[in-house]
Amino acid sequence: MLRFVLLSLAALFLLMITAVILVPLLVDKEKVLEIASAQLFEQTGATLAVEGETSFTLFPVLGISLSNASVAMPGEAEPGLRAESLSIGVRLRPLFSGTVEIDSLLVDGLLVRLTSAPDAEAIDTGNMSDRELDAFYAARRALREEAGSSTGTGAALGLPLALNVAELRLTNARIESVSTETGETSVIEVPRLRATDLNLAGVPIPISLEVKIAGEAPLFVNLDGDISVDQAAERMTLDAVSIEVSGATAETLVLNTNGDVDINRQIADLAIDLELGPAKGSGTLRFASYESPQIEADLALNRASPALFALAGPDAVAGAGEEAPPADLDAPLPLAALRLIDTRATLAIEQLELDRHELKEVKLKLRAVDGVVTVQRLTGLLHGGNLEMTATFNGKHNTARLESAGKLASLDIAEALAAMESEPIMTGYANLDWTLTGSGRTANQLIAGLKGPINFTTEAPVLKGTSLEAMLCEAVALINQEQLTATFPADTRFQELGAKLALADGKLNLAPLKASLPGVQLDGKGDMDLLSQDFKTTFKARLSPELENVDRACRVSKRLTAIDWPVKCKGNMADDPAKWCGVDTDAIIEDLATNEARRQLEKKAGKLLDKLFK
Repeated sequence: MLRFVLLSLAALFLLMITAVILVPLLVDKEKVLEIASAQLFEQTGATLAVEGETSFTLFPVLGISLSNASVAMPGEAEPGLRAESLSIGVRLRPLFSGTVEIDSLLVDGLLVRLTSAPDAEAIDTGNMSDRELDAFYAARRALREEAGSSTGTGAALGLPLALNVAELRLTNARIESVSTETGETSVIEVPRLRATDLNLAGVPIPISLEVKIAGEAPLFVNLDGDISVDQAAERMTLDAVSIEVSGATAETLVLNTNGDVDINRQIADLAIDLELGPAKGSGTLRFASYESPQIEADLALNRASPALFALAGPDAVAGAGEEAPPADLDAPLPLAALRLIDTRATLAIEQLELDRHELKEVKLKLRAVDGVVTVQRLTGLLHGGNLEMTATFNGKHNTARLESAGKLASLDIAEALAAMESEPIMTGYANLDWTLTGSGRTANQLIAGLKGPINFTTEAPVLKGTSLEAMLCEAVALINQEQLTATFPADTRFQELGAKLALADGKLNLAPLKASLPGVQLDGKGDMDLLSQDFKTTFKARLSPELENVDRACRVSKRLTAIDWPVKCKGNMADDPAKWCGVDTDAIIEDLATNEARRQLEKKAGKLLDKLFK
C-alpha cells in the first residue's frame, strides 16, 4: 500500500513539473506554430500555414486545435491539403517514457487536391493479330511474375497507422483528383470516418466509413467492422466487416466478410456472405494479385446476379465498361473483356436465368484464363429435364472456337416452348444428346459454323392444332370415293417421334426422321435454318388396316398399303402448325395408277404364260 501511495505521489509530482515547464511555451502560440512548422518542413519538406484561430490545452490531454490550416507539399504552388479545423490530443503520461500516444485526431472539412498522371492507354486486344495476342498473354504473365517477386506495398499501407491513436475522426472530407491530360476532376467525398485504437500490433481496430464517389450515377459505400493489422507478420485480418454499396446496381449490394489479407503479397482469403436484392449467397473467395487464377471462388447462391461479374477480376470489370446496347450478331465477338478474366469458380446456384429459360439446381465448375473459358462440368434441371454437359469456348484468338458435349433427359416440351414465348404447338418430353463443334468471328458465324450429331427422342409427344390422322384419312376416303363420318381429334398423338440430327452450314438436318401413330408409320428427312427458323420436311407414310377402326371410309385395302403416302411439311416455327403439313394426293393417285397398270400388266402376262405352257 505504501509503495502504491509513493508511486502515485511521484507521478503527480512529475506532472506538476511538466506543467511548469510547458505553461510558458503554451502561452506563446506563435512560438509553438513556428516549432511545429519547422519540424514538419525538416521531416517532409511540406509547408504549414494557419490562417485561423489556434488554441491549446494541457489537461486532461496535451491538445492543439487549428482552424483554416493548410499544408503545401514540396513543389506545390498551391496547398494540396486544407482543413477547416484540426484537433490533436496527446496523452501526457506516456511522454515521460518517450512514447507518443495520440488520444484523438479530429479533422473536419478536409480538402485534398491531387493531380493524376494520364491513365495507361487501354490495350485493345480486339485489334491484335493472333501472333500479337500470344505475345500479349506471355507479356502479361511475365509482368505478373515480376510484380509478385517484388516486396509489395505492406510498408506503405502500414505508414498511416504507425502512431498509436486512440480515436481518429474525419468528417466532411473531400478528395479532388485533376487529370493532367484532360483537366477533368474526379471527386470522392468522405462524409464520415471513425476509427479507434489504431495500432500495428494485431489488436482489433473498430472502423466505420462512409464514402460517396461522385458522377452521373453516384456510388455510395458504407463500411463497418473490425480490422487488425500485424506489422511484424505483414498481415491484416477482417472481422465481421460489413460493406454496403448502392448506386452501382438497381439493388444495394451487401457484403459481409471475414478473413486474412497478406499485405505484402496482396493475397486475400475471405469467407463472404452477399446479398443483392433477392439474390443471396455465401462461400469463400480468394484474390491473389500476382497468381493465376487471380480469383478463386466457391459459392452457393439462391440465384445468379450481376454481382457475380466481380468474380471475373478487376481487369475484366474495367474492360467491360458500361452496359452494352443489344448485340449485333454480325459484329465481331466482344472478346476483349473475356481475355482479361483469370478465374476458377465452383458455383451452386438454385436458380439461373439463361435468356428466357430457367435453369435450377445448378452445379458449375469453370476455369477462365487468356480468353479460354472451360466449363468442366455443368448440371441442373432445365424445364424439368436433367442437364449434364461440358463446354469450351476458346476466344484466345480472333476466330473463336466452341466445343460442347452433353445430354438432356425428360425436358418438358410445353414448358420450354412457353419460355420462348412460342405457340404451344407440342406437349410431351424430349431427350437429347449432342457433340458439337464450331468456329467463327461473329455470333452468326459461330452459330452457322456449328457441326456435329444430335440424337432426339420423345416421350408421349402430342402435336397440337393439327391431326395427321384426319389428313391421311381424308386422302384415303378420297381414293375410296366415300365420305368420312367420324370426328377426329384436333391433335396428333404420336406413339413414337424422334430423329438423328446433324448441324452443318447453319442448318439442322433431320435424317432419318421417324414417327408413328396408330395405323401409320412415317419415315422422313428435312432441314431447318438455325437463324431464320424456316424448315422443310418430307415424310413417306405407310398405312395399315388399323385405320378402318377410326372411320369406315378410311379403310385401307392391300393396294393402299403398298404405296408410300407423301406428307410434306413446310413453314416457320412461328407459323400456325395447322398450316405446316399436307398430303400430296396427286402423287398418291399417280402411284395408284402406276401400281394398277403394273398389276394389270402382270395379270395379262400371267394369262399369256399359262396359254403357252398348256
